[in-house]
Amino acid sequence: MTSTLNESVARAATTDHDAPTAEAPPGVPFRPTAASRRALAETAAHLGVREEAVLLAATLATQFRYTRRENAEIRTEPGQDRVIPVAVSGDRSFADLARDVHAGLLHGPTAQPEDTGPGDTRPGGSAGAHRAVERILFVWSTTPEGPRAAAGAAAGTVVDVVAEDGGPLSGTLYPADLPAGADAPGWAAALLTLLTDATARPGARVEELALLSEAHQAETAAAANAHHERYPDLRPLHTAFEDAARRDPHAVAVEAGGRSTTYGEIDGRANLLAATLAESGVGPESLVGVCVERSAELVVALLAVLKRGAAFVPLAPALPVERVAVVTADAQVHAVVVEEAQRARLAALPVPLVGVPTEGSAPHPPQAEVTLDHAAYAYYTSGSTGTPKGVLIDHRCAAGRLAWLGRRYDLNPGDRVVHKTPLIFDVAIWELFGPLAAGATILMADPGAESDVVHLSALLATERTVFVHFVPSLLNAYLDLAPRTPAPDLRWVQLSGEAAGSHLLGRFTERFDAELHNLYGQTETSEVAGWEGRSYAGTGGLPLGRQIGLYRLFVLDDDLRPVPPGVPGELCVSGVGGLARGYLGRPAPTAERFVPHPYPVEPGERLYRTGDLVATGPDGQTHYLGRVDDQIKIRGCRVETGEVEAVLAGHPEVRACAVSVFRDEDGAAQLAAHVVVDTEDVEDLAAYAGRRLPGYMLPAVYVRLDALPHTPSGKLDRLRLPAPTAADRQARGGTDEPHPGLEREIAGLWRSVLGIERVARTDNFFSVGGNSLKSLQLLNRINAGFDVRVSVRDFFAEPTVEALASAVEKALTELVAGMTDEEAATLLSRL
Repeated sequence: MTSTLNESVARAATTDHDAPTAEAPPGVPFRPTAASRRALAETAAHLGVREEAVLLAATLATQFRYTRRENAEIRTEPGQDRVIPVAVSGDRSFADLARDVHAGLLHGPTAQPEDTGPGDTRPGGSAGAHRAVERILFVWSTTPEGPRAAAGAAAGTVVDVVAEDGGPLSGTLYPADLPAGADAPGWAAALLTLLTDATARPGARVEELALLSEAHQAETAAAANAHHERYPDLRPLHTAFEDAARRDPHAVAVEAGGRSTTYGEIDGRANLLAATLAESGVGPESLVGVCVERSAELVVALLAVLKRGAAFVPLAPALPVERVAVVTADAQVHAVVVEEAQRARLAALPVPLVGVPTEGSAPHPPQAEVTLDHAAYAYYTSGSTGTPKGVLIDHRCAAGRLAWLGRRYDLNPGDRVVHKTPLIFDVAIWELFGPLAAGATILMADPGAESDVVHLSALLATERTVFVHFVPSLLNAYLDLAPRTPAPDLRWVQLSGEAAGSHLLGRFTERFDAELHNLYGQTETSEVAGWEGRSYAGTGGLPLGRQIGLYRLFVLDDDLRPVPPGVPGELCVSGVGGLARGYLGRPAPTAERFVPHPYPVEPGERLYRTGDLVATGPDGQTHYLGRVDDQIKIRGCRVETGEVEAVLAGHPEVRACAVSVFRDEDGAAQLAAHVVVDTEDVEDLAAYAGRRLPGYMLPAVYVRLDALPHTPSGKLDRLRLPAPTAADRQARGGTDEPHPGLEREIAGLWRSVLGIERVARTDNFFSVGGNSLKSLQLLNRINAGFDVRVSVRDFFAEPTVEALASAVEKALTELVAGMTDEEAATLLSRL
């Protein structure tokens, strides 16, 4: 885990954390207690090393925990040209580190200083630091000679130690390159704490050593526990909707496709469907799949499941049938609620398919006692072991989520909330049940149009549309490509799913008068932290913010102890009633991630380990740095590379594979599959993956290799996986040339957007490097250039040059048909 952690912090160094002050911190005196001084001497004797080796090892371990630099250069005199190289990692024992340091001190300098590269690898690194290697001047003497920081300032961190023979030890620290949020006194205190822990248990790993004293750990935990909300009056998720339906059955609950459906109609049809589900044996704690397009029928289906006390399992109609089969089998669903368009496609599933009523009504649902402890929904996320895993949420957790939403956003009847997030992503819970709980209206984006910025701009311009959610990358595309249609009633724009750059905030405030809320959370919890505002003075990414609602946040080390401000640690989340039950049928991963709380506010409370690396900034805000594992986000969607690798490895011609992330020309993250295969053509492999994985998990490019790179110990060396080339990206392309005229013009636009040299007329846009955001760029150029309107949904249905040219030609024909000869001639002259 340590190497992944260090790489994540390194990647975040220049983008996701504030830069430190350029001025060197002042010297800080330190003096170990008499007990620590004795422990240092005893540990040195026990390990057979010098005392200064123990203290220097503690210095290196402390600096590593702050900066994550694994390579260090030690000087023992100011101005010394030659250095002692030492390798530091979180997985090394302190004893081994001390012995290495002792050997270096004993045998003297052994190498020339390394040249520093152009990239700083610490969190909060600035372009001016230019240091990928930790440099430390460590001077040990038996008589005081005064501070030597000036002479050693260029060496980085300075440790000036005086150890009187048989007497006390004291010194002065000049720590260099502290990350944002850290300070020199805190660093000195961390050194003394780590030294105490290391001398007490020298066999412990560097990552396990404490940086805060027990008193400071308790103080930090108490601060997190002191400020959180409590919701004593929570009710099951659907009951607020039922109250709203009784208050005003004629109020509009859903607007979709130009049609309005009232609360009374939704409630009556949900009661009718609940009766049908009851006849299929569905009841409390049953799991029911829901495979319905974005529509009023989707709301009917979800409410009907909840009215039976059952939990819904979202199944997007766009998911491959094999993926649906895997999820429904793993969840052991009792039934799948479908719309008629899906019935034939899913007919092979070994469970009942229940249709959504489009008319009819029942005054009441069948009797079912639904409590806060009953399951409400199970969301399937990418699984590191090769198969998706279900996260089971009960009504208590779901209701706590909506309670915070209701307090913060104060929605009212008549307000509209845009629902565009596909149901398989749990942000949809906000968009659906938030307005329903308040008697407000869900304004639905057309199916398949969640990334159509022209369509979205029309929704935002709709009267009393007050709330919309974006993934940051889609908001960026919206600001680039959407028409500048006013959104006069928009009050809140919510971001989540990806790190958001501060530059996005500036662009947002130029376009909208609304508040921007950057929220952070997981499927296993809810949104647990938030930042909001219209300006941010920091650099890099917007902060995750502070804990919200019933949640409490802790930045902890490997032993679940708080770390000092500025030090990278794992973000862990707690909240009474705010965590998922766990992973369906997976006790081992559940026990690994949902652990006993070391700082509970109630007996038996659990803590969720998110796997996200964060640090606390100088303003007390939480800043995202990366991951401790191989999980990634692709356009806001969670992807475990292990699951993609497992699917690819199931193909009979794949001998080895690894999946990595690369950045395209626009800086967007994409998946690359590095494969060792027995065929020249990877198209069959891509089709194989397409039948088993959702679109967001499909590799954008396949890189054929003779063998995967490995470390000397035999592990996969992900750092040596080659970046995809233009040839790799075009490997799945065809050879049929676009026809002269319109097809060639459109092919030229494809080449420009995708950054490739050749496009065939039948190439699939998404097989040659395209994604949903690039499709927006392409359609924007086509629609503007030809003065037509080709929708995202139409393009996704057949994303080829040939089909796109036909769509443009059809649109032009229809456009010209309604023009005078003079208007048509003018249009054709422009084209």
